[in-house]
Amino acid sequence: MTHYDRVPTTDSDSLEAQTPLRTPSGLSLTSAIRARATSLVSDISRSSFPRNSSNSHTNSNSNSNSNDGTDSSSPLLPSSSPTSPSSSPSPDTQTPQRTESTSNSSSNSGSTSLQIISNRSAHVRLLRLIWLVALFVGEHGSYWAMFRRCSWPENSHWNTSDEAKQERYRIAIVADPQLTDWMSYHQSGLLLALVETYTDIFMKRSFRRMHSSLKPDAVLFLGDLNDGGRISHGYVFEKNKNRFFERIFQTRTTAWNQRPLVIDPTVTTEEGQPISEAHGDEENIAVSGYYQQLANVPLDAADREAMRNTGRSVRLYVAGNHDVGFGDTLIRSSMVRYKQVFGAVNYEINVGNHSLVVLDTLSLSSGIQDIREESHRFLAQMEKETPTLPRILFTHVPLFRLDTTYCGDARETEQLILNRKGEQYQNMVNATLSRQILHNVQPDMVFSGDDHDWCEIAHSLDGTLTPEVTLPTFSFAQGIQQPGFVMLSLYNPQHKVRNEFPMIPVDTGLPVSMDESAGSVARPTQDTTFAYEECMLPNQMLIYLCYGVLFACTLNSILAQRFWWMKSSRRHLEDRLTLARWRDSRSPHSSEAAPQGSTTATAISTQRQAQQQTLQEQQEQCEDDTVGGPSDAFLSEQDTVFNDSMAGCKLSKDIWPLQSSIYWKMVGWDLWNIARYAIPFYVLLFVVSII
Repeated sequence: MTHYDRVPTTDSDSLEAQTPLRTPSGLSLTSAIRARATSLVSDISRSSFPRNSSNSHTNSNSNSNSNDGTDSSSPLLPSSSPTSPSSSPSPDTQTPQRTESTSNSSSNSGSTSLQIISNRSAHVRLLRLIWLVALFVGEHGSYWAMFRRCSWPENSHWNTSDEAKQERYRIAIVADPQLTDWMSYHQSGLLLALVETYTDIFMKRSFRRMHSSLKPDAVLFLGDLNDGGRISHGYVFEKNKNRFFERIFQTRTTAWNQRPLVIDPTVTTEEGQPISEAHGDEENIAVSGYYQQLANVPLDAADREAMRNTGRSVRLYVAGNHDVGFGDTLIRSSMVRYKQVFGAVNYEINVGNHSLVVLDTLSLSSGIQDIREESHRFLAQMEKETPTLPRILFTHVPLFRLDTTYCGDARETEQLILNRKGEQYQNMVNATLSRQILHNVQPDMVFSGDDHDWCEIAHSLDGTLTPEVTLPTFSFAQGIQQPGFVMLSLYNPQHKVRNEFPMIPVDTGLPVSMDESAGSVARPTQDTTFAYEECMLPNQMLIYLCYGVLFACTLNSILAQRFWWMKSSRRHLEDRLTLARWRDSRSPHSSEAAPQGSTTATAISTQRQAQQQTLQEQQEQCEDDTVGGPSDAFLSEQDTVFNDSMAGCKLSKDIWPLQSSIYWKMVGWDLWNIARYAIPFYVLLFVVSII
């Protein structure tokens, strides 16, 4: 009678000796292993052993029926009667049982792995959704949100009936778009192309949203149309001109006048033909000896509504120092070219029962007679004419004010507009010329640009108070974070000639620029024929900063999630190894229990050698992954590879998960699973903006 298949005595000492594991919590080794093994074996006994027992029971029955009728109910229990060697399981029968048990054990342990993988996948899907929403909001939703806050201003005394609202003439004033080019930051190559592209897209989105949601009757550009306009030539100028008219402000599809509405009749084309003859198909309505209005703009409410319904608006332009230069250094060839492309620099046009006066203060500030003559004569002519409608003056350079004049709470920067000048620029018109302009033009309101930030003051001259607003830039690349434009509403049904502005306490109105001891001027929002309001554009730099913060949060979230995943998987694999060692020590087919030289002992020894070789290969792979070696299988199935490749590893507590190449590969894989959706979505939004 042989006893090599009988289960050895199982006391705690032998179990402790055969299971050289230690618990990190300091619990009794025997208690910890017994508790862990008992819970795991109970699960495996319900799933794995019944099938093994069934196979063993079938074999035992077949053998028992031919021998003494004994029944072996479980391979873990001792036989109820001695059996002959011939009735013991053969190696061919025993090996599938151990393999199937290991497979079932892996199947049970895989449930935890699947749960971990599922949680991780849900985490990546959530981050992916957050990125898609963030990109849509940043690239399109932010513009929609900002323009929802903008509405055409109204004075409290105006008639609010639908018919009266149709009579309002509405003008969007855009200052200093200053298309970015090589002069802006002295860039070239790819960097310049990226800067131009992103600044153009910002202004294009803003203008498109402004034009489609607000539907202005006219759009007036308040100078500095191109950053390097005064010194660019040839291909560069033509490219920037195409960017301005076609790519950004879409003149062909949104402008009522495809060509300049008001021209200088003394200017000739590049071919030498008088520009007035070049526009011979127009009506050529002569208004003055210094400018020529080519057509009557739509003034009737029905005509203007029809124009707006087609998505078009009248375009008017003011010259800026970046377009032609300033004062004595004004570039005459650039001035001629500007007049050929954008029209006259001094003109008056009547819309909405108001007179819009565009004045070239750039050449007017020159001491050279040749340069300033045209603007000086136009200013003298304005003095001779008696105003019949309220005049609104548009000049690129702000009028004079004291250096201490406060610009209002809406100004973004703390720097005030100071009386400074340099090469091809001057911050304000000098005091003498400013007084002359106010005296001759007699404007009710002044709008200016050049400073790139908001400034709201008032001028006092001969007892007459005149507010002036300096507009912020329309571009996010010109020194301020919050670009914007101004909405101007005109409503003068009684053909009122002049608006009066009372003096009020200094802390409640607009500061007066030329008299520190004066009070302040009431804003034109009560009893005036016009009203204005600033509309802010999205803070594009803040949007880019939010993208950076979101990327940092995404990376940290993935690192933390993967760290938790690695630690959870490590504990799970420790459970599997503990179970494997426990079963190995309790196995009735241990080679120590088999007689030396028997067939079964030889088979078991061969099987153990194969298992040890497999475990050694797995341990080498584990060490390779720990120090950063390649893992080809990871590229196809990262989660499965971790469990399979780490199943035979000696899970040292000293190995930090961040040192594992598998950890970083999984982090990279998660980032790629987000980027492969976010990047095409961003490209789609980008293409939509270009089209």
